[in-house]
Amino acid sequence: MSDGGDWWQKQQNDDVATSPELWRPLADAMGGFDLDPAAGCEPTQIAEDRYTPADDGLACPWFGTVWLNPPFSDKTPWFRRLVDQYWNGGVDRAVALSSVDPSAEWFHEWFSTADLIGYHEDRDLYLGAGDNPTFSTMIGVWNPTDDVRDVLDRMGTVVEPQHRVVDTRLTDFQPPTAAASHGANNE
Repeated sequence: MSDGGDWWQKQQNDDVATSPELWRPLADAMGGFDLDPAAGCEPTQIAEDRYTPADDGLACPWFGTVWLNPPFSDKTPWFRRLVDQYWNGGVDRAVALSSVDPSAEWFHEWFSTADLIGYHEDRDLYLGAGDNPTFSTMIGVWNPTDDVRDVLDRMGTVVEPQHRVVDTRLTDFQPPTAAASHGANNE
Protein backbone atom coordinates (compact mmCIF):
# COMPACT_ATOMS: atom_id res chain seq x y z
CA MET A 1 0.00 0.00 0.00
CA SER A 2 1.21 3.49 -0.77
CA ASP A 3 2.00 6.11 1.84
CA GLY A 4 -0.54 8.61 0.57
CA GLY A 5 0.77 9.85 -2.75
CA ASP A 6 3.36 12.31 -1.46
CA TRP A 7 6.32 10.49 -2.99
CA TRP A 8 7.51 13.61 -4.85
CA GLN A 9 8.14 15.47 -1.59
CA LYS A 10 10.82 13.06 -0.40
CA GLN A 11 14.49 13.60 -1.18
CA GLN A 12 15.00 9.89 -1.89
CA ASN A 13 12.52 10.32 -4.76
CA ASP A 14 14.44 13.06 -6.58
CA ASP A 15 15.31 10.44 -9.19
CA VAL A 16 11.98 10.29 -10.97
CA ALA A 17 12.16 10.22 -14.76
CA THR A 18 9.85 12.17 -17.04
CA SER A 19 7.52 10.13 -19.21
CA PRO A 20 8.40 10.15 -22.94
CA GLU A 21 4.76 11.11 -23.63
CA LEU A 22 5.59 14.46 -22.06
CA TRP A 23 9.13 15.24 -23.22
CA ARG A 24 9.15 13.84 -26.78
CA PRO A 25 6.53 16.22 -28.25
CA LEU A 26 8.29 19.13 -26.56
CA ALA A 27 11.68 18.00 -27.88
CA ASP A 28 10.25 17.76 -31.40
CA ALA A 29 8.69 21.23 -31.13
CA MET A 30 11.92 22.77 -29.81
CA GLY A 31 14.15 21.11 -32.41
CA GLY A 32 15.64 18.82 -29.76
CA PHE A 33 17.43 19.51 -26.50
CA ASP A 34 21.15 20.19 -26.24
CA LEU A 35 21.46 19.78 -22.47
CA ASP A 36 19.71 18.10 -19.53
CA PRO A 37 21.59 19.48 -16.50
CA ALA A 38 19.62 17.42 -13.94
CA ALA A 39 19.62 14.00 -15.64
CA GLY A 40 20.43 10.58 -14.39
CA CYS A 41 17.46 8.28 -14.09
CA GLU A 42 15.85 8.40 -17.52
CA PRO A 43 15.63 5.11 -19.41
CA THR A 44 16.05 7.16 -22.61
CA GLN A 45 18.43 10.12 -22.76
CA ILE A 46 16.41 13.31 -23.33
CA ALA A 47 19.14 15.72 -24.47
CA GLU A 48 22.28 15.34 -26.54
CA ASP A 49 24.42 16.15 -23.46
CA ARG A 50 23.50 15.63 -19.85
CA TYR A 51 24.82 16.07 -16.35
CA THR A 52 24.12 13.45 -13.70
CA PRO A 53 24.32 14.04 -9.94
CA ALA A 54 27.97 12.97 -10.08
CA ASP A 55 28.66 15.84 -12.54
CA ASP A 56 26.96 18.50 -10.36
CA GLY A 57 24.88 20.16 -13.06
CA LEU A 58 24.63 23.40 -11.09
CA ALA A 59 28.41 23.87 -11.35
CA CYS A 60 28.80 22.88 -15.01
CA PRO A 61 28.30 25.13 -18.08
CA TRP A 62 24.78 25.36 -19.51
CA PHE A 63 24.22 25.96 -23.19
CA GLY A 64 21.88 25.75 -26.18
CA THR A 65 18.36 24.45 -25.69
CA VAL A 66 17.92 23.11 -22.16
CA TRP A 67 15.54 20.51 -20.74
CA LEU A 68 15.17 20.82 -16.96
CA ASN A 69 13.30 18.51 -14.60
CA PRO A 70 15.02 19.55 -11.35
CA PRO A 71 15.21 17.52 -8.14
CA PHE A 72 11.82 17.81 -6.46
CA SER A 73 13.36 18.44 -3.04
CA ASP A 74 15.32 21.57 -4.03
CA LYS A 75 14.06 23.37 -7.16
CA THR A 76 15.14 26.92 -6.34
CA PRO A 77 18.84 26.76 -7.26
CA TRP A 78 18.00 24.99 -10.53
CA PHE A 79 15.43 27.55 -11.63
CA ARG A 80 17.71 30.39 -10.50
CA ARG A 81 20.56 28.95 -12.60
CA LEU A 82 18.30 28.42 -15.62
CA VAL A 83 17.04 32.01 -15.61
CA ASP A 84 20.53 33.40 -14.98
CA GLN A 85 21.97 31.41 -17.88
CA TYR A 86 19.08 32.39 -20.16
CA TRP A 87 19.27 36.11 -19.33
CA ASN A 88 23.06 36.12 -19.69
CA GLY A 89 23.15 34.33 -23.03
CA GLY A 90 24.43 30.87 -22.10
CA VAL A 91 21.06 29.26 -22.78
CA ASP A 92 19.16 30.03 -26.00
CA ARG A 93 15.90 28.26 -25.18
CA ALA A 94 14.61 26.18 -22.29
CA VAL A 95 11.80 23.94 -21.10
CA ALA A 96 11.43 23.31 -17.37
CA LEU A 97 9.02 21.18 -15.34
CA SER A 98 7.63 21.66 -11.88
CA SER A 99 4.71 20.84 -9.69
CA VAL A 100 2.16 23.66 -9.82
CA ASP A 101 2.80 25.95 -6.86
CA PRO A 102 2.31 29.65 -7.59
CA SER A 103 2.53 30.35 -3.84
CA ALA A 104 6.22 29.37 -3.79
CA GLU A 105 8.92 32.02 -3.84
CA TRP A 106 10.80 30.13 -6.59
CA PHE A 107 7.72 30.45 -8.79
CA HIS A 108 7.54 34.24 -8.46
CA GLU A 109 11.27 34.85 -8.59
CA TRP A 110 12.27 32.43 -11.34
CA PHE A 111 9.63 30.19 -12.94
CA SER A 112 7.22 33.01 -13.75
CA THR A 113 9.90 34.59 -15.97
CA ALA A 114 9.08 31.99 -18.64
CA ASP A 115 7.54 33.28 -21.86
CA LEU A 116 4.88 30.54 -21.72
CA ILE A 117 3.63 28.36 -18.89
CA GLY A 118 1.57 25.30 -19.73
CA TYR A 119 -0.55 23.55 -17.12
CA HIS A 120 -0.77 19.87 -18.09
CA GLU A 121 -4.15 18.13 -17.88
CA ASP A 122 -2.72 14.72 -16.95
CA ARG A 123 -0.95 13.62 -13.79
CA ASP A 124 0.70 10.37 -14.88
CA LEU A 125 3.79 12.08 -16.32
CA TYR A 126 6.61 10.45 -14.35
CA LEU A 127 8.24 7.03 -14.39
CA GLY A 128 9.19 5.02 -11.35
CA ALA A 129 6.98 6.91 -8.96
CA GLY A 130 4.90 3.95 -7.84
CA ASP A 131 1.64 5.88 -7.65
CA ASN A 132 0.35 8.62 -9.88
CA PRO A 133 1.19 11.94 -8.26
CA THR A 134 -1.59 14.00 -6.76
CA PHE A 135 -0.08 17.24 -8.05
CA SER A 136 -0.47 18.95 -11.40
CA THR A 137 2.55 19.70 -13.57
CA MET A 138 3.44 23.00 -15.14
CA ILE A 139 5.84 23.46 -18.03
CA GLY A 140 7.78 26.71 -18.38
CA VAL A 141 9.22 27.65 -21.77
CA TRP A 142 11.76 30.40 -22.35
CA ASN A 143 12.08 31.62 -25.96
CA PRO A 144 9.54 29.15 -27.36
CA THR A 145 9.37 28.08 -30.96
CA ASP A 146 6.08 28.56 -32.81
CA ASP A 147 5.42 24.81 -32.62
CA VAL A 148 5.84 24.54 -28.85
CA ARG A 149 2.76 26.71 -28.21
CA ASP A 150 0.67 24.22 -30.25
CA VAL A 151 2.10 21.30 -28.26
CA LEU A 152 1.33 23.00 -24.95
CA ASP A 153 -2.20 23.84 -26.13
CA ARG A 154 -2.81 20.14 -26.80
CA MET A 155 -1.50 19.24 -23.34
CA GLY A 156 -3.66 21.62 -21.34
CA THR A 157 -3.96 25.32 -20.55
CA VAL A 158 -1.30 27.84 -21.62
CA VAL A 159 -0.68 31.28 -20.17
CA GLU A 160 1.74 34.05 -21.05
CA PRO A 161 2.95 35.58 -17.77
CA GLN A 162 2.85 39.34 -17.48
CA HIS A 163 6.42 40.12 -16.48
CA ARG A 164 7.19 42.86 -14.05
CA VAL A 165 9.88 45.03 -15.57
CA VAL A 166 11.95 47.09 -13.21
CA ASP A 167 13.68 50.00 -14.89
CA THR A 168 16.74 50.60 -12.74
CA ARG A 169 17.25 54.00 -14.39
CA LEU A 170 14.34 55.27 -12.29
CA THR A 171 15.78 54.25 -8.93
CA ASP A 172 17.44 57.65 -8.49
CA PHE A 173 14.58 59.59 -10.04
CA GLN A 174 13.76 62.88 -8.35
CA PRO A 175 10.69 64.83 -9.42
CA PRO A 176 11.47 68.30 -10.77
CA THR A 177 11.03 71.25 -8.46
CA ALA A 178 7.92 73.33 -8.89
CA ALA A 179 9.89 76.22 -10.40
CA ALA A 180 11.67 74.01 -12.94
CA SER A 181 8.48 72.28 -13.97
CA HIS A 182 6.72 75.61 -14.66
CA GLY A 183 9.24 77.07 -17.03
CA ALA A 184 11.50 79.01 -14.69
CA ASN A 185 15.03 79.10 -16.01
CA ASN A 186 14.04 77.75 -19.43
CA GLU A 187 16.70 78.57 -21.97
